[in-house]
Amino acid sequence: MKTDPRILVVDDEAVMREFLLEILENYQPLGVEDGEKAWQLIQSQEVSLVISDLKMPGMDGLELLRRIKQYDEDIPVIIITGYASLQTSYECIRRGAAGFLKKPFTISQIRAAVDKVMQMRGEQASD
Repeated sequence: MKTDPRILVVDDEAVMREFLLEILENYQPLGVEDGEKAWQLIQSQEVSLVISDLKMPGMDGLELLRRIKQYDEDIPVIIITGYASLQTSYECIRRGAAGFLKKPFTISQIRAAVDKVMQMRGEQASD
């Protein structure tokens, strides 16, 4: 039996993490503040999508992306950052990110990115 899709939000900024958890509430989101906690959770629970900040203390978003892709290449990762450059976005996509969004983004931008990934996976949010 397939479980409902679940999104993991990883951001060291509490305000951003809470904002994402609220707008993605239909996807039963989980929120953690760093890459290490995210990595532990990914290994113990089924996750449909990871949305991760790029720059965080400890394990950053690129290292988390690398570990996730080694662990299960089918888990999509969207990277979000306030420090976007063409080189950074290219590097994230090259390493397998499903998307890259520059902060600040709109609610419609994040929802569109999430919906696109979830549709590609054949998963829908619960109502």
